[in-house]
Amino acid sequence: MYKIDNSTAVVTIPASTAAGTPGFFTDGNPATGVPATIMPAEYQNMLMMEIINVLVAAGVTPSKSNFTQLLTAIKAVNRQGVILTDTGTAGAYAAANTPSLTSLPATGYIQRINIANLNPGAATYSPDGLTPKPIYGLGLQPLQGGELPVGVAVLMYLVQAGVNSGNGAWIVIESLGGASQVAPAAKSQHAVQLGQVGHGQCRLSVGSTTTLLLKPYNGNNVIVNGVPLQLPSAGVTYTASGLTTSTLYYVYLGGTTVAPTLSLSTTGHSAAPNGVETKTGDTTLTLVGMVYTNASTQFVDSLASRTCLNWFNRRNLPGANLSSSPFTFTSATYVEASTSLRAVFLTWADDGVDISSSGYFTSSAISIIGTQLYLDGAQVAPAQQTTIQSNAQSADFSSRAVNFYTEGLHTASLFVSVSSGATCTLQTIQTDVIVRG
Repeated sequence: MYKIDNSTAVVTIPASTAAGTPGFFTDGNPATGVPATIMPAEYQNMLMMEIINVLVAAGVTPSKSNFTQLLTAIKAVNRQGVILTDTGTAGAYAAANTPSLTSLPATGYIQRINIANLNPGAATYSPDGLTPKPIYGLGLQPLQGGELPVGVAVLMYLVQAGVNSGNGAWIVIESLGGASQVAPAAKSQHAVQLGQVGHGQCRLSVGSTTTLLLKPYNGNNVIVNGVPLQLPSAGVTYTASGLTTSTLYYVYLGGTTVAPTLSLSTTGHSAAPNGVETKTGDTTLTLVGMVYTNASTQFVDSLASRTCLNWFNRRNLPGANLSSSPFTFTSATYVEASTSLRAVFLTWADDGVDISSSGYFTSSAISIIGTQLYLDGAQVAPAQQTTIQSNAQSADFSSRAVNFYTEGLHTASLFVSVSSGATCTLQTIQTDVIVRG
């Protein structure tokens, strides 16, 4: 493209004539007396200068021998983009276009703005004095603060159902140095929101004899199927159905933030490739706890029966069974003091358990009294033997075992014996356990 440069060209562009009625070219029709349209210099100059100005704006030097300059210039101008000056205030942005917009644009319209003030929270944008519309992030939610620092930001106008109730909003496509808003992660390779960061922020408890409750604790995120699941503030409830009496169950969390679910299974757990403990054979279910149903298919968690444990956020849980009623024995071999003194508990394989038993006893005669701490019918602590010198004498006893045991249900109990011919009376007996869960 090049300006006309022959000997008949003038140096200064002639003044424009007054605008007439807009129309179209015609070849004319001599038969009907319609003349052909005259092509005046004014019109030729207009076409030439419109094209030349595109080249100038793109920084392209006009050339008589290059016939792709207009295409090159258009591509270059499209890459430049106009950056508008922010004339608003922090959180209430405004700018002027040339020419001005007379109405809000269609979806997809882009504005580049040199932001003058950091947004302290929610924000709006009003181009050319038009109705301010809220500015949302890429997560299609209102801004919270810090997304629009001083510098260049790119906004796109969007009218879409569910975004500002379909009434239009400006979406931050890019903001140099600003915090980025993203939609909640739904897959393992998605960016996460700050509120989704964390794992195992929950605790399981017995809600009633037929329900379990998983509630948020120190946050509300649990990684499920490789994605952060955010627990509702009220927690997730499991209601017993189809369970078997006296059975160990693992408690698993599945589903999504929108629809979280708890399920029970006798199938054990193992670590998934991402390190999250999940149901063996099903990495879509994350382990959150362990429970044991009693003979009535009920959930119980008490001092005498610690049968609900958390996988996350474990703490020391005391268990105890105390009796102030005396128990009398005459057996010369070790027998269980009483089934009513048993302490029933669950334990994880990676946690130690502290078991103990204590009390005091008397004897009807000079005798040797033995006490032993048993777990699941097997001795777990050295036997203690005490000699009673008279029937008026009493003696204290205590026994303790600290160890790791197999994962699942266990029963701690006290076994006693008394030398032949004597009667032993046990008083104020207590069996204690401390488990983690």
